[in-house]
Amino acid sequence: MRRVTGFILFWMAMGMIVNMLLPNLFVQILCICLCILIGYELYRCD
Repeated sequence: MRRVTGFILFWMAMGMIVNMLLPNLFVQILCICLCILIGYELYRCD
């Protein structure tokens, strides 16, 4: 469980860094939605 928590915290930090580099709010929201959709497609149970 500690490894999963560490993995999640690492990628949250990476996302925050990428978020600082994006030019405006629209691009940030678009990137968030894209990541949510890709994550859903990768982890859904079919």
